Amino acid sequence: MDNTTYSLDAVDCAMIGVFRRLGRVSNARLATEVGIARGTVQSRLARLTDANIIESWGPELNPHRTNYQVVAFTTLSIAQGAHDDVVAEIAKIPQVLEVHVVTGAGDLLCRVVATSNDQLHEVVQLVVSIPGVIRSESQLALHTPVRRSLADLIGEA
Repeated sequence: MDNTTYSLDAVDCAMIGVFRRLGRVSNARLATEVGIARGTVQSRLARLTDANIIESWGPELNPHRTNYQVVAFTTLSIAQGAHDDVVAEIAKIPQVLEVHVVTGAGDLLCRVVATSNDQLHEVVQLVVSIPGVIRSESQLALHTPVRRSLADLIGEA
C-alpha cells in the first residue's frame, strides 16, 4: 500500500470544490470556474487521479433518501490472528459500507446499511457468524445532523 501523501494547493482545492458543487463537469467548465487554462486542468486532474487522491467519480448517496434507511455502526472484537480473514469475509457483505481498524473496546468498526431492522439483524448475524468474530455491539444512527465528506473539507479550503 502506497502511503505517500500529497500537498494540495489552492487550485487543487478549488477544483475539488467545483466538483462538490457541480458534480463531474467538463474540463472547459472547470477551467472557467477555477480561472485556469484547460491544459492545466487536464494535467492537474491526471495527477489527482493517478495519485489516487480522487478515488471515484461516482455519486454519494444519502442512505436516508434511498431504501437503505437503517444505518448502524457495529463494533467487533476479533480473535488474535484472525484480522485478515475476518476483514476478507466482511468485505463480501454488500451492506457493510466501511470497516475501520480502531482502538478502544473493539477491534473493527463497521458502518452498515439496511432496508429494515429485520435486514440489519440478518446482516449482523452474518457478521457474527464469521469465524474469528468474538463479540459485536451495534448502535443505530437515529439521525445524521452533520454529513460531509473529505472532498467537502478540501473543497472549502
